[in-house]
Amino acid sequence: MGCGKSSVGRRLASLTGHRFVDTDDQIVQNEGRSIAEIFASDGEEYFREVEKRMVENFVGVCGVILSSGGGLILRQDNRETLKKIGIVAWLDADPDVLFERASRSGKRPLLQTEDPRETFDRLLNSRRDLYTETADFRLDSTNLSHDEAAQRLLDEALRSRHRFDG
Repeated sequence: MGCGKSSVGRRLASLTGHRFVDTDDQIVQNEGRSIAEIFASDGEEYFREVEKRMVENFVGVCGVILSSGGGLILRQDNRETLKKIGIVAWLDADPDVLFERASRSGKRPLLQTEDPRETFDRLLNSRRDLYTETADFRLDSTNLSHDEAAQRLLDEALRSRHRFDG
């Protein structure tokens, strides 16, 4: 949350000529309502089920830069699905920077709590090991522009691909 997945992903897609897909945007489009509305009316579990089905659609699809919400990795089957789709990058940043970015829009349902920072830290800490387990590599974007982050992701993905192919 707040790492720049969508912005950096769009730039990465531009660099590669691949299609960019943001799973949250796709869910909003398919459901015809915002993620906040989905959470409010049907709950997080329903959203996670929709998210799971969305991501499964990309197994075997080539030429896609997929940006998924940070909670996707909470389910083991989703972590396995991401690995089937392709190289998995963890776009990270300093927690203070992540929180500041995530707080800007006010559209984060999981941060609509009495103490958003405590909630944010708890979510991040509970997910860190899963991100580490799932990602082929991690990129710290704290001091990078979106363009710099996209280029570094591309460079590292190419290195990762060679490790898998070799």
